[in-house]
Amino acid sequence: MSAQGKTAIVTGAAGGLGKAIANAFLAAGANVVICDVNPARIAAVEEEWTQSFPGKFLAQKANVSDEADVQKLIDAAVTKFGRLDILVNNAGIMDDFSPVGACSKEKWDRVLAINLNGPYLTSKAAVAQFEKQEKKAGGGHLIINIGSNASFMGFKAGAAYTVSKAGVMALTKNTAGFYGPQGIYCVALLLGGMETNIADAFAQGLHMEMFQRVRESQTPFVPGVSSTPVESVAKYCLFLSDNDIASVANGSCIVFNKNWPEA
Repeated sequence: MSAQGKTAIVTGAAGGLGKAIANAFLAAGANVVICDVNPARIAAVEEEWTQSFPGKFLAQKANVSDEADVQKLIDAAVTKFGRLDILVNNAGIMDDFSPVGACSKEKWDRVLAINLNGPYLTSKAAVAQFEKQEKKAGGGHLIINIGSNASFMGFKAGAAYTVSKAGVMALTKNTAGFYGPQGIYCVALLLGGMETNIADAFAQGLHMEMFQRVRESQTPFVPGVSSTPVESVAKYCLFLSDNDIASVANGSCIVFNKNWPEA
């Protein structure tokens, strides 16, 4: 599938799922702009892609929860490539499985700032840019939000992560409903277990009682078996960006979780 001539922004994309999505768009001929908060990872991606995709990408340090950073990212994309067609809101963090009574205000604010305020700010800025541009013949503009099982299941993570990802699903539907008639489409992918997310959760320490109860309520997560492959998610994002598919999928919140936990 070709994305020739399109420009895509992928947030949180100097590694993991975001990098896989960005790679898929680059391989399909798109211009790609990524952001991340980790300068070392950005530098590594720049070195790699300068060899593979010279002149086709821009990598920039940006915090998606900072409105000024987000606007600089959008402006940089348009300055370099002339337009913006696709936004993939991938940047996100896991919580520590704390239930509401044990969730610190600091943890709550940080998770929601990145997982929910981030997609709000990037979508707001992208829509403003989309509205300035003429649509390409037969095409539109697309926002893909990365949600999770926690977007529609209430007992798969801690309170902060669950609320943030449920909010992403609501933001998707609201955006699709209002802007769809203008040719600005919005879709969410509700992903299952990702090995990078699980590793992040363990690295920060867990609320063990909540974690154990969540684990006991479902089939065990088996890395490499239960996990949703990043390459498959990347292919799906590219598929959704097709002009004919984006308009039909508008407003969809697609469960893409390798049937874990079982439906």
